[in-house]
Amino acid sequence: MKALIVEDNDNLARSMSTTLSEAGFSITVTNDGAKALPLLVQGGFDLLVLDLGLPEMDGISLLRKLRHQQNTIPVLIISARDTLDQRILGLEEGADDYLCKPFSLDEVVARARALVRRAKHFGNETLSCGRLEFLPEAMELRVDGQPVTLHRRELEVIEYLMINQNRLVSKDQIIDRLSTTDEPVSYAAVETYISRIRKKIGYDFGLKTVRGLGYYLAPKEPPNA
Repeated sequence: MKALIVEDNDNLARSMSTTLSEAGFSITVTNDGAKALPLLVQGGFDLLVLDLGLPEMDGISLLRKLRHQQNTIPVLIISARDTLDQRILGLEEGADDYLCKPFSLDEVVARARALVRRAKHFGNETLSCGRLEFLPEAMELRVDGQPVTLHRRELEVIEYLMINQNRLVSKDQIIDRLSTTDEPVSYAAVETYISRIRKKIGYDFGLKTVRGLGYYLAPKEPPNA
């Protein structure tokens, strides 16, 4: 997960960068909206953490430009502007969440993860990988057009792997995707989900275990194809 932090308070930017990095995000930091805009136009970010009180181009102006350009990146506003009017303005201009200063860094991580997860689940297009199809709206996996019965966690794992096909996915990334405050996920649980998925699919569908690193899913036809 890649996040861009736009914050002109160096100490706060450094703290958020460190905390989000430890939570599995790849972080880029800049201190002004004018510098952030070309980075966002290039794309590749999963989340924007945005302060409002910025020099040159403030946060609201940057947000307006992004939404005018049809850029749908999830945006978490962090601001000392804690009045109701300011919060409403930020959300109406297209922010996905609004967090007032001072705040807990743990809350930043929780909200950041929630926004990224939600953004991925908003995609309702069918995912395809070789002979596998995943239907997000129905939360259903199909092999050769036939549904396969998987439990909820197994469906969430295969969906995440299909979203990230042709990329190495670590156990930590899967845990981050699945875990909630009330329902944490362990390394052993991930291994169990992968094992069950393999058994239920019934053939080698291109899911490899890379020892010590994670899993790699790539399209693969069965041997008799």
